[in-house]
Amino acid sequence: MFPASFYRVAAWLLLLGLSHGPLSAQTPAASRHRYWDARPDSLRQVLATQRADTARLRTLMHLVDVSLLVGNETNLKVEEIMETADLSARLHRPERRAYRLMATGKRLYNAHDVSRALDTLQAAVVAFDQQGRLASNLLYALRSVFGELRQLEAMRRYYQARLVYYQPRGAPESLAPCYLSLASYYGAQGNYNQALSYNLQALQCYRFFDGNTYNNQLATIGARYATWGNTAKALHYLQQSVAGLQRRHDDCFYAYKMMAEVYVQRHDYPAALRVLDKALVPPEHEYSSMASKKALVFTLRSAVLVAQGRPALAHPFLQAAQHLADSLHLPLLMAQGALQLDATWAGYEAAQGNAAGAEAHWLAAYRKARDAHSTQFRLAYLRALTRFYQQHGQSSPAARYAVAALALADSLEAREGALHVARYEIEQADRAQTARIAGLRQAQQQDVARARRQRWVLGAVLAVLALIGGFAFLLWRSNQLKQRANALLSEQKAEIQTQRDQTTQALTELRTTQAQLIQKEKMASLGELTAGIAHEIQNPLNFVNNFSEVSAELVAELEEEQLRPARDAALEAELLGDLKQNMAKITQHGQRAASIVKGMLEHSSSRAGEREATDLNRLCDEYLRLAYQGLRAKDKSFNAILNTDFLADLPLVTLVSTDVGRVLLNLFTNAFYAVRQRQLSGEPGYQPQVGVRTILLNQQVQIQVSDNGTGMSPAVQQKIFQPFFTTKPTGEGTGLGLSLSHDIIAQGHGGSLTVESEAGEGTAFTINLPV
Repeated sequence: MFPASFYRVAAWLLLLGLSHGPLSAQTPAASRHRYWDARPDSLRQVLATQRADTARLRTLMHLVDVSLLVGNETNLKVEEIMETADLSARLHRPERRAYRLMATGKRLYNAHDVSRALDTLQAAVVAFDQQGRLASNLLYALRSVFGELRQLEAMRRYYQARLVYYQPRGAPESLAPCYLSLASYYGAQGNYNQALSYNLQALQCYRFFDGNTYNNQLATIGARYATWGNTAKALHYLQQSVAGLQRRHDDCFYAYKMMAEVYVQRHDYPAALRVLDKALVPPEHEYSSMASKKALVFTLRSAVLVAQGRPALAHPFLQAAQHLADSLHLPLLMAQGALQLDATWAGYEAAQGNAAGAEAHWLAAYRKARDAHSTQFRLAYLRALTRFYQQHGQSSPAARYAVAALALADSLEAREGALHVARYEIEQADRAQTARIAGLRQAQQQDVARARRQRWVLGAVLAVLALIGGFAFLLWRSNQLKQRANALLSEQKAEIQTQRDQTTQALTELRTTQAQLIQKEKMASLGELTAGIAHEIQNPLNFVNNFSEVSAELVAELEEEQLRPARDAALEAELLGDLKQNMAKITQHGQRAASIVKGMLEHSSSRAGEREATDLNRLCDEYLRLAYQGLRAKDKSFNAILNTDFLADLPLVTLVSTDVGRVLLNLFTNAFYAVRQRQLSGEPGYQPQVGVRTILLNQQVQIQVSDNGTGMSPAVQQKIFQPFFTTKPTGEGTGLGLSLSHDIIAQGHGGSLTVESEAGEGTAFTINLPV
């Protein structure tokens, strides 16, 4: 019996053979890319059951495409490549020479003759290209061979030359490894902008044919953004990577590990520990050893515990990580990420007060980063050594390492953008904007042409109408001469009367239909409102009923205690205390229900105040101070910066000042609530700010109320003006404030109330009122 994956791959291979004939070199994109989702072990299981040369060759060719040539315990075997070459020769396939070169290069690499292996594998790439055969993983393997020979500049020139060759042909399988290798080169140089641009181009290529590598590329891009300092972008890509890998049941270790490092950058240590727990969950398909994963996780967990001030808990994890690293000879840079074991030991020794041990580990960490030619970690460890020697009063070595760090940082300065966003993403956005502008211009030209045609049609219609009028006049004159005017007038009168009757009947039916539609709309609104009221009042009523039942049971228990000969005073006091708490809860939730009913009465109120000319600058300033002092009265520790920008010559606006004041008070109260919630989250360096601005725009007075609070997502913004919808916790809001405010502005004053917000950044409400 074989696993289910074996039968899926076998069925697919059979379908491919029936659809395209034996070994069709040129297949449609959908079929050509489908086998990239097959696992090497599944293809080997299928191969073990095949005896026909054509079937075995097809499976072997797919195995060569999806397997790694070097650097993995499950990589491609020399024997598998040689069998592919022999079968190609037996079946007179043109790729036989390319496969023989590939097998020879693999054999030389295994024999540690890396220089000759590089030349042979490059010749294999050329042979595949000459036959129009894709060699994606072979191209990708050359990156490791160049790296072992320390020929980084030669690697850059090689892949740039291959890009020039492949780009006109547009094959994503060949472009992707070139982009990925160039991204690795520029990342090692510390040029994150260029590296990310190549990573993003590789991502677009892998989208078309290799879902597993596509999801892992999302994690790589997230890691680069984290190294560059843009943690928001890093989390965005890492979360996409985890979601995609989980859908495919692939290994999420690298994505989880990088996500934990991002949380450490943000000093969110509990989140980092939660993610590290997920990283060691064994996946369905695993491509790297669990031992190396544990070394990385134990090291990062130790760093988090040291940062939390718990070095004693970190020590066992550090010892376990060191044992794994020593037994497996793990380097600083691995496929699953960087093993910063020496740096973590340095932090641990510093926390324990062992300066000599910390110094030794920092120097060892810097030496390994230098040997690995890692610009990123060289710079990080130079700065760490500078801080270490400064803290211990050793100015001479501190200055030496500071100068070295400054020189290295200056060499990278020109390569980094101020926004820490890859130039490729910015260029993509510019191209999309240019396309939108071109579309708008084309639509504008079409509108102009349509208007021109409409003018021509209108002119033709007017001319026809003029001719008809002239003919009618001649007919009337003729009828006068022939004394048929009376008969014609009678006929026209009867026709007009008939049309009038038909029109009257149609108008009556239209009014009836309109009344029915209005009634249906009212009933629908009433049903929605009734459902909202029932939902909102049900919670406090449930609390009142529950606490009432519990209170009745407590009273019965108290009465039983009072009837006992030996009464327990402590128990009676406890029961009375519980009764008192229950009564307070009943009162609290009763007031909650009453506030909901009061809000509904205000929402449905039809009374209208008197309109008068009002100074909006004074009104805004008055209610801003009122809302601020109201919150300060509840929480004297709260402080915020109030920003006012009032137009000096703002005209008076005729409105109901009490209603508009209620709207402003609601907006200011919500703004102060948002900034207070963000302040309570403990974000370092955060300063609450609430502002109000008045301007005159297009014969309308505009009031802008802004804050730098928690903000809202697009989904919340779509529902923010609906009755009973609130973002506040249960008991802190009824969900009627913004709905009522919208009705006051839109229906009561003919204006508009809109919102713009970004989650985690702030919110701006805009009121437009006609002058």
